Amino acid sequence: MEAAKWTDAAKGLALGTGYCVAYLAMRYLSFDQWFLPAGLRAACFLLLPYRLWPFLVVGDIAALSVVRIPMAEKYSPLWAYASPFLLIGLIAPAMHALRRRLAGPREIARWLPLVAVVIALWSSLCNLGLNYSLHGPRALVTATKFGSYFVGDFLGILMVALPALLWHLRRQEAFSPRRFLRDVAVALLAVAALYAGITLQGHIERPLQLSLLMMMIVPAVFLTFFHGWRGSAVGVVAVNLAIAQTLTYTGIPGAHDTTVFLAQQALAITAVTLLALGTVISEHYDTARRSGIAEAHALKMARSSFLSTERVLREHLLYMAQMQLLLDDERKDLAASLKAHGNYTAALDLNSDAVRHRRVFDEQAQALYPIRIEEQGLYAVVHSEAFTGFWAGGADVIFSLRGQPRLLSMELQLVAYRCICNAMALLSECDPDEYRIRMRVWSGRRTRGIALFVSASPTAPAHATQAGAAADSLLLARVKAHGGILRRHAHRVCVLLSEPADSPSSSH
Repeated sequence: MEAAKWTDAAKGLALGTGYCVAYLAMRYLSFDQWFLPAGLRAACFLLLPYRLWPFLVVGDIAALSVVRIPMAEKYSPLWAYASPFLLIGLIAPAMHALRRRLAGPREIARWLPLVAVVIALWSSLCNLGLNYSLHGPRALVTATKFGSYFVGDFLGILMVALPALLWHLRRQEAFSPRRFLRDVAVALLAVAALYAGITLQGHIERPLQLSLLMMMIVPAVFLTFFHGWRGSAVGVVAVNLAIAQTLTYTGIPGAHDTTVFLAQQALAITAVTLLALGTVISEHYDTARRSGIAEAHALKMARSSFLSTERVLREHLLYMAQMQLLLDDERKDLAASLKAHGNYTAALDLNSDAVRHRRVFDEQAQALYPIRIEEQGLYAVVHSEAFTGFWAGGADVIFSLRGQPRLLSMELQLVAYRCICNAMALLSECDPDEYRIRMRVWSGRRTRGIALFVSASPTAPAHATQAGAAADSLLLARVKAHGGILRRHAHRVCVLLSEPADSPSSSH
């Protein structure tokens, strides 16, 4: 008995020591707006047995003491020596309360977005509160710093907790490992390509950098559609890591990268949505597998998932537009200040940059979600310069349009728009100098729909790319989910989409 107790104590001591070392190592690799130790703390306290909590508490206190005690002379000895005990003393009960309401890792995975938000919010409040009340680094107690701490803790929790949950649930959910690994490889290559586009170009304009960072979220959406919660977990972790690698360490307390922080905020919002959506998709797939739901029902659920994603992308677009307006206001104030001090040339250059950045933002925004389709319809969107400039890549685009798309529902117009985008991305593998897009809206007694024909004039033999493979998969999944017909040829894509004639049209 005594030997068994000693063995448990030795294991606990090893755990506490390993926790302390891992905490310090992760802190060395972290930033305020991407804080991995918060994820380590959350994963350990949520998943490990209660009997090991004392060792985790000791390890947490030891790690924070190593960090803060050397700063006792710079700030306050009370803060340096007492805050490590008080911080974990405030956070641990909150995690205990959350864990009591969650029955095991599967339930934690289901509610992880909400759990991560609560833990990140509470730990940020506790950290800043102790800094202020114990005379710590009070200069960092600001609303901006709170936002940086909150987003950093939230992303850190996802970065560590998601792989831990994937390991715990590796045998509890049925999935196809071969297909999963294939799709993960495609998504990771896409993220790596975007990351290389940011880092290998040297100096890059901030609007283009922000656009590339935002586009990293697309592979996570792709994995969510095809693999539910498991895919969203891998996608969020990959995008989280890639975006964090674009941060530059300055060593200055409170410093952060505004452009990357904007992308991280969008990632935090997207991660919550994708994890929730992925959980719903996984539950539906699991239910369909167990109860033998017909294929039509499974396609209906996939269709609902696509529509939910469109709503998510729309909300992200509105959020990005608000952020762009704030940046424009700040730029106007700065230009006015420069003029007031006689720097007219600098003010003129700033205004010229603002016009160029706004044009880039408009092009990138339409690629995220075609907001004009809601007021002007499908034809107006594809006729716009923003569409042809982004998707045609400098090639000419010739249109042949018949019928009135506003007689169709908004859902079907959005599906048609995404199919055109996927088709152009797929046909871009042959480096065409011209695209031809033909669309015809038709209606019958019981159904109505639209026929799409996208063809390309190649200038070189087709070369397979990861982007083309992803576009092909998304096009096939989208058409199948909406009950359409897809025909692919060497340099042409044909799609037929339909809906019941009594569906509400966008003109209503």
